[in-house]
Amino acid sequence: MKAMLLKTDSGLRGSSPTDHDAWTKFRRRLETMKPGTWIRMEWASPRNPKHHRKFMALLQLITENSETYNTVAKALVAVKLCTGHFDLLADPTTGEIIRIPKSIAFESLPQEEFDLFYSAAIDAVLQVILPQLDPDKAERLLDMIVEGWA
Repeated sequence: MKAMLLKTDSGLRGSSPTDHDAWTKFRRRLETMKPGTWIRMEWASPRNPKHHRKFMALLQLITENSETYNTVAKALVAVKLCTGHFDLLADPTTGEIIRIPKSIAFESLPQEEFDLFYSAAIDAVLQVILPQLDPDKAERLLDMIVEGWA
């Protein structure tokens, strides 16, 4: 079960009817479990969805202004490599050191770390990937892309 929950004065509640149903079922299950029963649980504090949309808009901006990084997947890898968001690994066949981009999934990168990554991403895009783009114009274009998604 996965559900997005919101803490209120009266306790936790689901952020949607589906999430609330899932939470209610889980709570009932907890109340009826016998002592000694095991349960596996994961939890995370989600990132700011508006901030995530703005990052996706940044990737879209790259794809619209670059022949090299003309897909969101390519743009994402380029941003990760330019920001240093990668692990180093020796290629087992050649011994060559290669860069493996790290995940930016909600579960693997908390909001505080995403804030730093996003800031580095903006710098990388303006300095390396799209150096012809003026920072003010880039900000206006990002806002236009995000507004178009609303």
